Amino acid sequence: MITIYKKKAISGSMQLISLNDVYFNKYTVEQLDEKAAEIIRKIDHSEMLSKYTISSRFNGTVLNIDKLSTVCKTVLNIVYNPDKIFNICECGDNALDVIYSLACGNVYCEYPFISFDMKVVCVCDRQGKRTIDDYETLKEWWSNED
Repeated sequence: MITIYKKKAISGSMQLISLNDVYFNKYTVEQLDEKAAEIIRKIDHSEMLSKYTISSRFNGTVLNIDKLSTVCKTVLNIVYNPDKIFNICECGDNALDVIYSLACGNVYCEYPFISFDMKVVCVCDRQGKRTIDDYETLKEWWSNED
């Protein structure tokens, strides 16, 4: 399950990444494997042809993998870098559904950003970590100040 952090709960040992596009292009792209293909298909509706190329969903043109949407790159960052926290403020509903279904990963956003399909998440604030399995409870947690 994913862990959602409040800003004040992010320790010095965890790094918050806000420039997801840049981080992906510099670090995550080197880690891609077959897991990435399904995520790329779900979010950008493109086919991963190789580690560095995709087929455009619009006309099948072969593109460099850096042409993925920032949203898709954010999800791939979360999957391939479980030791980092990624800001999800640019993500849309399709990405949120994927993020909330991940087996692990760390995310942050200043305001409630919740998939209607959420099952259970771990939340981290100044009081520690705990699990939440209800949309309304998560929204309330997210809206309350630390």
